[in-house]
Amino acid sequence: MITFSRTLLVGVESLKDGTLRFHGILEDRIYAMEIEMDVKMPEAVIVRIQGWMKRYTTPVCPKAVDVLQKAVGVSLRDKGWIPKLKREIGQKGCQHFAELLVECGRCLDSARMAQALEETLKAQPTSSPFEITQSWVNDHPEVKSSCIARP
Repeated sequence: MITFSRTLLVGVESLKDGTLRFHGILEDRIYAMEIEMDVKMPEAVIVRIQGWMKRYTTPVCPKAVDVLQKAVGVSLRDKGWIPKLKREIGQKGCQHFAELLVECGRCLDSARMAQALEETLKAQPTSSPFEITQSWVNDHPEVKSSCIARP
């Protein structure tokens, strides 16, 4: 019997100026929190972040919401962005917020590729999704070493 489960949910929307808005939710029986983060493209820089603690264990937890602002200015293309966010947000604020923030960041390229796929299929409904995504990967060298680049 499962006595504990945690859900991380990430959704991404594209704003009119090309900025990507990430919505992240972490929920389990103990904690519940959300973040909303805007990432400016093509630089992949976090330009805005908000957080909400909905369920937590100590009176210190809500103070971590303010620590999220340390993520503003971080590029999700920088080599050390994950350890930096884990250190700045996780150690100085809340490790659960850091986990959620990192998971949102890891979805960046998948969200961009999904957006390109949707736009192309809208214009060319008979196109091959595989060929569209392969073409997108070939046009974006920043994803060459990631799992989405594998055939």
